[in-house]
Amino acid sequence: MPSGELLTKLTKIIEELSRDQPTLRFEPHVTLLGGLAGSQSSLSSKTRQLASCVEPYEIQLGKIAYLDEFFRSLFIRVTPTRPVLEANRKASLIFQRHHEPEYLPHLSLMYGEFSSAAKEQIIARLGSEIQGRFKVRAIHLYLTAGHPSDWHRVREFPLESGD
Repeated sequence: MPSGELLTKLTKIIEELSRDQPTLRFEPHVTLLGGLAGSQSSLSSKTRQLASCVEPYEIQLGKIAYLDEFFRSLFIRVTPTRPVLEANRKASLIFQRHHEPEYLPHLSLMYGEFSSAAKEQIIARLGSEIQGRFKVRAIHLYLTAGHPSDWHRVREFPLESGD
């Protein structure tokens, strides 16, 4: 999750989009691994294990893009650096997610089903890129069962060291 001025800027964009479009508000974040199943205790234990073997790394934001998917409706691409991809690889191993689709690191700006034309208009208004960098110093575990308005943070796990 970003912090400081970048967090403020991204939060403002997400809030403005949620006012202008029929979409949800959510905290700016880059999902490392989604759709996890299991008890809160088990997920917390595995997230603690992951945090113990991932070193802090940097996220670099870039071009705005979109897909025809609810949770990747409009997003900022994250540069897929070795540390970004390695964190996802370790998460996939620890959570035993061996057949995941290729990881697309991104920071969502808008959830929902919108036409390409509507998304293109938003990109024209925002600009084609949102540049920014932030250091990942923790992994946040969220329970994401049910509607996105019901999602909540379970705990933050500071990154401790490297392998």
